[in-house]
Amino acid sequence: MKVSILGAGSWGTALAIHLARTGHEVCLWGRDAEVSASIEATRRHPRRFSDLEIPSSVRATSSLADAVAYAQTLVLSVPCASFRSVLEAAALPPGPRRFLSTAKGIEPDTGKRMSEILRDYAAGSMVAALSGPTFAEGIARGDPSAAVIADSGEGLARELQQSFSSSHFRLYSSDDLVGVELSGALKNVVAVAAGIVSGLGYGHNTLAALVTRGLAEIGRIVRGKGGQPRTVAGLAGIGDLLLTCTGKQSRNRRVGEEIGRGRKLAEILIEMPEVAEGPRTCLAVPKMAAEVGVEAPIAEAVVKVLYEGADPREAVENLMTRTLRPE
Repeated sequence: MKVSILGAGSWGTALAIHLARTGHEVCLWGRDAEVSASIEATRRHPRRFSDLEIPSSVRATSSLADAVAYAQTLVLSVPCASFRSVLEAAALPPGPRRFLSTAKGIEPDTGKRMSEILRDYAAGSMVAALSGPTFAEGIARGDPSAAVIADSGEGLARELQQSFSSSHFRLYSSDDLVGVELSGALKNVVAVAAGIVSGLGYGHNTLAALVTRGLAEIGRIVRGKGGQPRTVAGLAGIGDLLLTCTGKQSRNRRVGEEIGRGRKLAEILIEMPEVAEGPRTCLAVPKMAAEVGVEAPIAEAVVKVLYEGADPREAVENLMTRTLRPE
């Protein structure tokens, strides 16, 4: 199968390596012409996984038009904030295509998931989302990993599951696109909070309590939006939440840790080589929770700390002193 991957960051590059190893022909698009030229010349990404060879069946390009024309199956691995601009620049020709989103976030202004944004630009196309407890480096290296591909029941998830799975990367299919996307996005917000409590110096008791109540918060919103409880209990839910809240490679946890240590969000984000989705996604969560009539105290606390100048330690204490209730 020919596959175009839009986005030559860690995830796009890792998937390109994986798909090439499983027999697919891949076109990897990135904005930076120097990166694409380096991949073509050296079979190495100059900034990501430079110790790993990129198979010859991966073609790298900085021409978005070429990447879009290369294949009917397009994987979008760009940050959520770039989704609309990339789709607008792509100027997709008429006709149905197959899209797989790997981005985990929610558009703050509209509250839309990435699959919903895709449908704004590709009406009539099949859309799926990939999510689960996976760091890009592990996929690129070939570590045994598992994730889930979800659609709305059109059959694309099962097709891609069969085509993209390997002995090192086991993919499950789901028809709960809402639940999978929301779980993947919301866990990033909880991961920021997890980083904050760790940065403040609190121990495992605090972290475990935060992650557990974060899972409950995710579950309330997912159910309120029509997602399935089993999704929250699976790879896209608790699996990804545990990885992102505890893994050293987690960008969202890293943001929270630096906030807990007293640094400002703007300076943290400037220093990061890749995007952490949680700080942007958190802005959409309180409104989303209110729309379905549920509480989101952790997301609200993250918004206050990141954007309203709230003291991180006081925010944790406020969470601990909320009205007592049954679990």
